[in-house]
Amino acid sequence: MPSQEEVRHIYESHDYVDSYDDAGEEFAIAGDKFVEQLRERFDRIESQLPGRGTMLDVGASRGYFMHAARQRGWQVNGLEAGKEAIEFAKRQFDLEIAHGVIESVELPNDRYDCVHMSHVLEHVLDPRGCIEKLHKTLKRNGLLVIEVPYEFGDLFERARKWFLRRSRQSNSVPSTHLHFFTLATLGKLLQQTGFEVIYSATPRRNRSNDSQLPLGTLVKSMAYWAEYRWKRGPLIEFYARKL
Repeated sequence: MPSQEEVRHIYESHDYVDSYDDAGEEFAIAGDKFVEQLRERFDRIESQLPGRGTMLDVGASRGYFMHAARQRGWQVNGLEAGKEAIEFAKRQFDLEIAHGVIESVELPNDRYDCVHMSHVLEHVLDPRGCIEKLHKTLKRNGLLVIEVPYEFGDLFERARKWFLRRSRQSNSVPSTHLHFFTLATLGKLLQQTGFEVIYSATPRRNRSNDSQLPLGTLVKSMAYWAEYRWKRGPLIEFYARKL
């Protein structure tokens, strides 16, 4: 395992920051697809917490999710390891985001109605300790929303590799993913740390049926259907209530 200092050095490197821009994170400002994805997530959160209230976004990145939450009436706080991302959120959305990592920051007990943590848990050194800390900072019956990559369960990527003999493109910077999850293991972790799972899924948000190969569109559609049916999409999503 790398040290926190080694991981922090990657987060704050120019290569890592540039890779975010190359990946197109800017699309969130005006991208209708991204806005629709956020709407779906907020609708599910607010079906469980209709009063809106206090929310913590762990790994807030450049503040897009926090900005949307604030527009919907949530009182939001954020935590982010990358200084450049915090500066961007301040410039773009006038958001104040605390600098730090979940392992070392102090969080108040019984403070938040909802904690949102998207693509963070795979980066932490101690996932169980992280979840236990979030359990304490949630109010009674508070909601924890987690998303992580399903890096060994992506059925479409496996089919693509088998048919085309083409592997997924490597990351442009060293990966900071320290742990890997399945639907079963993450669900078990949540149950063992005092949560009741109320919803889980393995969504795909970059679906496209376009293909230049004969019958390619049909094959892709079948692969998408299979990964949905068997819960083998590229992401793992959980909504869990504090018991």
